[in-house]
Amino acid sequence: MHYERICKHWKTVGLNLHSSCKLAFALLLCTLPLHAASLSLGTGNDWYTMGLGYNQDDGLSFGAEVQLSLDSGLSIQLDALAYTDRIISQRRFDVMTASVSYPFTFHTTMLETVISPAVGLTITGNLGFQDIQNSYHDLIGRDPVLLAYDDCTQDTHPYLSLTAISGHFFDSLFLGLGLDAKVIPTWEYSISSSMYFAYHDILTVQLGYEEKWGKNLYPTQKTQEERYEGLKLGYTYDGGLLQTFYTTYLTSGYSYGGFAFDVLSFSVPKTFKQNDFSFSTGFLYDELGQQSRLFAFSFGNVSFETQHKNGPMFNRMEDQADRLNIGLWTIAYQMGPENTKSLALPYAKLLAGLQRFNLQQDYTTTLSEELRPIVGLEVGLRIGKRGQWVSGNQSYRFRLATSVHYVLFHNTIPKIADFEEHTGPLLFRFGLVIDVEHDLTN
Repeated sequence: MHYERICKHWKTVGLNLHSSCKLAFALLLCTLPLHAASLSLGTGNDWYTMGLGYNQDDGLSFGAEVQLSLDSGLSIQLDALAYTDRIISQRRFDVMTASVSYPFTFHTTMLETVISPAVGLTITGNLGFQDIQNSYHDLIGRDPVLLAYDDCTQDTHPYLSLTAISGHFFDSLFLGLGLDAKVIPTWEYSISSSMYFAYHDILTVQLGYEEKWGKNLYPTQKTQEERYEGLKLGYTYDGGLLQTFYTTYLTSGYSYGGFAFDVLSFSVPKTFKQNDFSFSTGFLYDELGQQSRLFAFSFGNVSFETQHKNGPMFNRMEDQADRLNIGLWTIAYQMGPENTKSLALPYAKLLAGLQRFNLQQDYTTTLSEELRPIVGLEVGLRIGKRGQWVSGNQSYRFRLATSVHYVLFHNTIPKIADFEEHTGPLLFRFGLVIDVEHDLTN
């Protein structure tokens, strides 16, 4: 089906979907007076790689979610996902799921178990997400993704899922096993088992294995299932106002991640007194204007940090099918004064670790796959006083950061036109970082 036909068809379909979305949001808003605990609005994208995989900008390309949790434990969730296949079939489809779930908790002397069933509806087909994607691509100067839909109508399926996690708390740590099953009878079945490691209720790391069995309603469906099954690794982070998540499928190299904001978080009583643990995220830009995303976890002055930048090379935007994926994993030590009366304080940070340099040609051919040690220095200004911006037991602060990294043995990296500007020996970055400080005594 040609793109022009898709657009004409969407003029009719879009009106019905728009009305459905308005109804869904109206239902969510109507439940807010029922003692809502949180209302999270989030978005996701496949460019969350943490430096792993290849970021083909394909597969589960982007998505959005709305989740309302009530004080009773009842949760209402709306997920929208856009799948593309530029590599094999040159087709795409959209998926939207609305569901309601409730957690049942069981306690014993050794184990705590949570079983959460969910019921809802899944809609697949042409939901108009291509228009959203290409509007955003046009805004940021990316090539449009013009693919025919597998099905230009909409198909509705019943949705059932069950998540069960059982484990033991070791003081502030939780270690457990989990099982997650989804049944969408006319669309897809999936089951996954995972090991969970959690620190308080802030950070959860998941390592597991997932299998999917689709009904092959669309020709592209089997391709997408193979990309998002097998061994997987991921994390979720809850920082009150700011939440992030990420999952990578280690066999295929595909990944998906994102962030959300809890718009009701500032109604939570302020209990923050001290910083016991910090999460940091931000955007840093190199000399070419290419963006790196920072994620870091800190205990005191020591932090584990990862940065990644991916996508078409800004110094070769005329060929966006050649894509870089550069990941950085470091241990850092931060120094600087702490004065509760100052609105801006300098700091310095020493770091060392490993950096990955990957370049893919036409999405599938590896031109470079190199790993090198690096050392670096970061200096900047911390903006805002500790405890100035508080939500619950979290305090939020900003940093202006400038860094320089030196790539050891950079001369052994194969020289590839344009890509060598991203491989060193000196790499400079400047950007804005937000630090979320957690008081674990409350």
